[in-house]
Amino acid sequence: MPNNPKQVEKLVRYIEENLRASKSAGIEFVDPRNFQTRLTTRQNHAVFGRRGAGKSTLVTSINKMHNCVIVQLNLEDYKDVSFPNIILHILLASFKNLRNEIKRRNPWYKFNFPAFDLCNALKEEETKLKNELYEPDKKEEQVRDKVSGEREAALAGGHSSIGVKGRSKRGYEKEISRVVPRDKLDFLRLELTNFKDLFDKASTICKNEPIFLVFDDFYFVSKEFQPDLIDYFHRLTKDTNLFIKIATIKHRSRLYRRDKGNYIGVELGHDIHAIDMDYTLDNFEDLTSFMHLLLGSANRASGANLEIDELFMGDGFTQLCLASGGVPRDFLSLFVDLVNKSVRLESRGIGKIEVTEAAIANVNSKIDSFRKDTGSEENILEKYLNTIKDFVYTEKRTNAFLVAKNDFQNFPQEAQAIRELIDSRLIHLVEKSTSSAPSDGLQYEAYIIDISLYDSSRPRDFNQIEPGEADAKSRKDKIRSAPKLSLKKISQEKKQAGIQKELLLSEE
Repeated sequence: MPNNPKQVEKLVRYIEENLRASKSAGIEFVDPRNFQTRLTTRQNHAVFGRRGAGKSTLVTSINKMHNCVIVQLNLEDYKDVSFPNIILHILLASFKNLRNEIKRRNPWYKFNFPAFDLCNALKEEETKLKNELYEPDKKEEQVRDKVSGEREAALAGGHSSIGVKGRSKRGYEKEISRVVPRDKLDFLRLELTNFKDLFDKASTICKNEPIFLVFDDFYFVSKEFQPDLIDYFHRLTKDTNLFIKIATIKHRSRLYRRDKGNYIGVELGHDIHAIDMDYTLDNFEDLTSFMHLLLGSANRASGANLEIDELFMGDGFTQLCLASGGVPRDFLSLFVDLVNKSVRLESRGIGKIEVTEAAIANVNSKIDSFRKDTGSEENILEKYLNTIKDFVYTEKRTNAFLVAKNDFQNFPQEAQAIRELIDSRLIHLVEKSTSSAPSDGLQYEAYIIDISLYDSSRPRDFNQIEPGEADAKSRKDKIRSAPKLSLKKISQEKKQAGIQKELLLSEE
């Protein structure tokens, strides 16, 4: 490798130490699409991106911004908490963080009495929430009411020979005991106005700066009650200076649902605005450009000052972009593995075969992440993945396949599976709209399976189709000639396998 090995080691060490974003570490966010500015506007935002796309790096980066108050929570910490207890936990953590921020801005020697009063109010609310946390979600509670009134009483008296009788009124009081149902969710709804008032007062004390409530890794929350969770906090934002920022995986998230005609959750484009961080293979030129910027930024930050292009040979860099599927962390992680191996072998540079071998070796890590992220839906999604791989890689001996757009409407379960496998970085979209060759009048979406799913770095009788590959006349006949995957067929195979469980759709 032409570059100085010591400088290469410096770059690798920097990437390894900063590969995951945290309060104390993280590679500087590369922002060619101006996401940071968008995220700091006074709007609710959902930041979508696959695992490793840089969502945490982006939301962590707004902590460096001024003129706003940041309350950041990682919802993976509450993934095993039931609903509605998760709301209580989030409110508790939010009030505690907010109280600490107010104290930081208003130390005791400044004698800011409104700030002291608000901190006390937040502390009292925390105590109330803690007490509520240990109550059952629903219970019957005995209530005693005192009822008072007047009633008439007969009077008797006077001379024995002259009977005098009359009526008088006497006061009385009695206690009535009754049993009423008590719901923890009702308590939270009743307290909503009080919570909104606390956030408003906090914003006022902080010079009317917006408060950004950041939910990182929202997708770890059970998809079943995600709409209810986000619905509650969206209510808190109405007519207040509070705004929610959600970082999540798109098709592992369910932001709304309909219940008996009612709309629960938030609607994209209306209640909350989307920021899509993914670089997909359907725009391969933008993807390779971004990865070059990312590696260059890490190179400068590390002080290595290497010639990046000299680290690769032949199609090594483009293959690394392809093997990463457009995910920055996968790109950097594979790069570290490849550089370490190339240094040890005193290689001239990273080539295409080496990239493929590293990607295949990384498959267990991807599958582990896939299983962690998909939770109870792991088995059914793994069945879909194996079916797709068997058809595309084993039977058709290629990496690409087409799916008719009509199939996505007619087979929502299989459509959901494909979207979630994309989010899991196991298949990749390469063309949003294409025809087949020869044409049958239908429109298709084109995909490739991830390189890590290959059985060998040099598979026999195998035709690898590259994203964006075209002939001299800009025709993409190779991708148009890819085999067609029938969603109807894999739906039938699922039924024949006796799989009854269904995926919870992210969109209704």
